[in-house]
Amino acid sequence: MRWSAALVGGPVDLLDFLIPLWAGSALGLDATMIGLLVATELLVSFVARFPAGLLADVSDRRSIAAVGAALYGISCAGYAFSSAPAMAFASAVVGGVGGALFWVPLRAMVSETVAEDSSSFPRLMAWQETGSWVAFVTGLTLIGSLDFHGVFLGASLACFIAAALLVSAPRHPVLRLGREARAIPTRRHWPMLFATGVTSLAEAAIGLLLLLHLQSAFDLDVVTVALVFLPGAIVMSLMPVPAHRLAMRIGRRKVVAIAALSSALFAFSLGFAPSPLLIAALWILSGAAWATIIPIEQSVIAEVSGDRAGKGFGLYESARLAGAGAGVLAAGISYETTNWQIACFLFASIIALGALITPWAVKRAGATNFPRDSEPRKSAPPVSSPAVVVQGAALRTEPTQKLTEEETVTNTRADRSKITGLMWHVAIFAVVQTGLALTGWSWITDTFSTNDLGAHLGTGGRPELEGVPSLIYNAGKIWVLVVIIDVLWTTATTLKSEPVHNKRGHREDAGD
Repeated sequence: MRWSAALVGGPVDLLDFLIPLWAGSALGLDATMIGLLVATELLVSFVARFPAGLLADVSDRRSIAAVGAALYGISCAGYAFSSAPAMAFASAVVGGVGGALFWVPLRAMVSETVAEDSSSFPRLMAWQETGSWVAFVTGLTLIGSLDFHGVFLGASLACFIAAALLVSAPRHPVLRLGREARAIPTRRHWPMLFATGVTSLAEAAIGLLLLLHLQSAFDLDVVTVALVFLPGAIVMSLMPVPAHRLAMRIGRRKVVAIAALSSALFAFSLGFAPSPLLIAALWILSGAAWATIIPIEQSVIAEVSGDRAGKGFGLYESARLAGAGAGVLAAGISYETTNWQIACFLFASIIALGALITPWAVKRAGATNFPRDSEPRKSAPPVSSPAVVVQGAALRTEPTQKLTEEETVTNTRADRSKITGLMWHVAIFAVVQTGLALTGWSWITDTFSTNDLGAHLGTGGRPELEGVPSLIYNAGKIWVLVVIIDVLWTTATTLKSEPVHNKRGHREDAGD
């Protein structure tokens, strides 16, 4: 499932970025027609989301998701071979249906594992965002030699590979739901759907505002704009799992409140950022906040929906699309009618409202505040010192529990997963940095080869670089910091995982 999310999510995000540019340059469409083309896929996907959710509750979810990935692949190929607007619009319709049939069943499948692994949705988002930034780097690097045609065909191939992976995955029994289960949602869904709409509105609005500002105020080209967003996309692939660990310690409601307030502060600061490099740094922090909030929303929807996860995620995806559409429209209007600072302040205020709305929605939906994995115990745990517990007028003793064998195995697997993720991150980092060293755009190479290291660090290293090379150079420098943080965080959490459990056991022994 995670590989499928990366293989489909990455190319689709890339195409969402490239299609308006391709439609103008290759098909010669004006701004109105380009807007209609983008709106067509969005509208079709919105309409198909809820029916796709109902279908996912009565049919095999893997098969439906495979069909959706295949339709995505057909849509990408259709764009590649489009020579007239009619075929482009047909590809948009196919892509909209494919999006509904892929994402809704996929998230419903992930919800099946939430009870055993509460980090399922954070990990899904990490894979999806990794696929996104890898697709951007690959696509924007190859577009000069392959043109739009080759990039679209490459995206199509990735989607068909994802479909093949889903087809070969094990099948699960199909639930037979009665009339009550097929009904429109329970009241527990609505608070979270409202919060999701607000979150999506703010996320889409601030993203479009930033895109328009980079193009008009700094006169950046398409590739350079993408590179400004790239470090934030990389951080979005790294943050979901660490943010989930924090939610397990202090609770979902506190985490989403902190993330929303932080994102609001970053959005407000964007209005006064004097350079694209500082904007990229602020976008990193904003991306980290979104990577914290979105998996919590999805986990709550999964918990509330239970066996009807298809219907729940059909509604969730619809709310996200509706919020994003409203956000893009509001951002465009505000950018035209006000100035950049006022627009940033307006949407920063909306993001700040999420610090109240989302925690309220989590509580109102009846979801647990502290996510935890199920820990079945097949045998009685060993007895340590007894703790006296008062219940009514009777006194009884309860044995305290040391780490069970199942807990030890779970901790070991989690640590291995952290280390594996870190190894993949470092491997990708090494490959990309090697390429940068060969092109002469590596900050690491300059840092260790210069005779005056202090001057190099103080000036930024290569002031003679301009345009795209300069942004790539500085993005590589930011990535070095991200890797260092990832290494330190993973090492610290891996070393502390066992003592944390022992400490909890000690507190339980003390009767806390």
